[in-house]
Amino acid sequence: MKRLMCLILMGVLAAQNPLDDGSQSPQPKKPFKLTYYDIREKIHANYDGGKVLVEFWIDERGSVESPIVRDTFDMNLNSVILDKVRQTEFYPALQNGKPVKVRYSLPIVFK
Repeated sequence: MKRLMCLILMGVLAAQNPLDDGSQSPQPKKPFKLTYYDIREKIHANYDGGKVLVEFWIDERGSVESPIVRDTFDMNLNSVILDKVRQTEFYPALQNGKPVKVRYSLPIVFK
Protein backbone atom coordinates (compact mmCIF):
# COMPACT_ATOMS: atom_id res chain seq x y z
CA MET A 1 0.00 0.00 0.00
CA LYS A 2 2.83 2.44 0.80
CA ARG A 3 4.33 1.83 -2.62
CA LEU A 4 1.04 2.63 -4.35
CA MET A 5 0.68 5.92 -2.43
CA CYS A 6 4.14 7.04 -3.51
CA LEU A 7 3.34 6.36 -7.16
CA ILE A 8 0.08 8.30 -6.92
CA LEU A 9 1.83 11.24 -5.25
CA MET A 10 4.56 11.25 -7.91
CA GLY A 11 1.88 11.14 -10.64
CA VAL A 12 0.07 14.12 -9.13
CA LEU A 13 3.28 16.15 -8.87
CA ALA A 14 4.28 15.31 -12.45
CA ALA A 15 0.83 16.21 -13.77
CA GLN A 16 0.88 19.67 -12.16
CA ASN A 17 3.64 21.01 -14.41
CA PRO A 18 5.54 18.39 -16.38
CA LEU A 19 7.89 20.88 -18.09
CA ASP A 20 8.68 23.08 -15.10
CA ASP A 21 12.46 22.93 -14.75
CA GLY A 22 12.86 26.29 -13.01
CA SER A 23 13.41 28.19 -16.28
CA GLN A 24 12.03 31.67 -16.84
CA SER A 25 12.68 34.40 -19.38
CA PRO A 26 13.84 37.82 -18.13
CA GLN A 27 11.09 40.01 -16.68
CA PRO A 28 11.19 43.83 -16.59
CA LYS A 29 11.93 45.38 -13.20
CA LYS A 30 12.33 48.93 -14.51
CA PRO A 31 10.73 48.78 -17.98
CA PHE A 32 11.92 50.51 -21.13
CA LYS A 33 10.19 53.87 -21.39
CA LEU A 34 10.62 56.33 -24.25
CA THR A 35 8.36 59.36 -24.61
CA TYR A 36 7.93 62.09 -27.17
CA TYR A 37 9.74 64.48 -24.82
CA ASP A 38 12.84 62.25 -24.94
CA ILE A 39 13.11 62.47 -28.73
CA ARG A 40 11.39 65.76 -29.63
CA GLU A 41 14.68 67.53 -30.46
CA LYS A 42 15.93 64.65 -32.62
CA ILE A 43 12.80 63.98 -34.63
CA HIS A 44 12.17 65.47 -38.08
CA ALA A 45 9.07 67.43 -39.11
CA ASN A 46 8.24 64.79 -41.76
CA TYR A 47 8.09 62.02 -39.20
CA ASP A 48 5.65 59.26 -40.13
CA GLY A 49 6.63 56.40 -37.83
CA GLY A 50 9.09 53.54 -38.07
CA LYS A 51 10.74 50.70 -36.22
CA VAL A 52 14.01 50.30 -34.34
CA LEU A 53 15.47 46.95 -33.30
CA VAL A 54 17.86 46.93 -30.34
CA GLU A 55 19.81 43.85 -29.20
CA PHE A 56 21.61 43.48 -25.88
CA TRP A 57 22.60 41.03 -23.17
CA ILE A 58 20.88 40.73 -19.81
CA ASP A 59 23.40 39.50 -17.25
CA GLU A 60 22.89 37.35 -14.16
CA ARG A 61 22.00 40.43 -12.09
CA GLY A 62 19.43 41.70 -14.62
CA SER A 63 21.59 44.54 -15.92
CA VAL A 64 21.70 45.50 -19.61
CA GLU A 65 25.06 44.94 -21.31
CA SER A 66 26.35 45.89 -24.77
CA PRO A 67 23.21 47.36 -26.37
CA ILE A 68 23.42 47.85 -30.11
CA VAL A 69 20.94 49.15 -32.67
CA ARG A 70 20.48 46.44 -35.33
CA ASP A 71 17.91 48.22 -37.47
CA THR A 72 16.73 51.82 -37.46
CA PHE A 73 14.70 54.23 -39.55
CA ASP A 74 16.37 57.38 -38.15
CA MET A 75 20.02 57.43 -37.06
CA ASN A 76 19.38 60.61 -35.02
CA LEU A 77 17.31 58.63 -32.51
CA ASN A 78 19.87 55.89 -31.84
CA SER A 79 21.79 57.64 -29.05
CA VAL A 80 18.60 58.48 -27.10
CA ILE A 81 17.24 54.95 -27.55
CA LEU A 82 20.50 53.35 -26.40
CA ASP A 83 20.58 55.59 -23.31
CA LYS A 84 17.01 54.56 -22.43
CA VAL A 85 17.82 50.86 -22.97
CA ARG A 86 20.82 51.14 -20.62
CA GLN A 87 18.47 52.51 -17.92
CA THR A 88 16.19 49.47 -18.22
CA GLU A 89 16.49 46.82 -15.48
CA PHE A 90 15.32 43.22 -15.50
CA TYR A 91 14.83 40.31 -13.19
CA PRO A 92 17.34 37.89 -14.70
CA ALA A 93 16.45 34.88 -16.79
CA LEU A 94 16.49 31.60 -14.89
CA GLN A 95 17.62 28.21 -16.07
CA ASN A 96 17.16 25.32 -13.65
CA GLY A 97 16.37 27.94 -11.02
CA LYS A 98 19.70 29.77 -11.43
CA PRO A 99 20.21 33.24 -12.99
CA VAL A 100 21.84 33.14 -16.44
CA LYS A 101 23.04 35.65 -19.01
CA VAL A 102 20.80 35.84 -22.11
CA ARG A 103 20.63 37.74 -25.39
CA TYR A 104 17.52 39.91 -25.80
CA SER A 105 15.96 41.69 -28.79
CA LEU A 106 13.73 44.70 -28.22
CA PRO A 107 11.65 45.95 -31.16
CA ILE A 108 10.53 49.57 -30.73
CA VAL A 109 7.69 50.74 -32.94
CA PHE A 110 6.99 54.44 -33.44
CA LYS A 111 3.50 55.56 -34.43
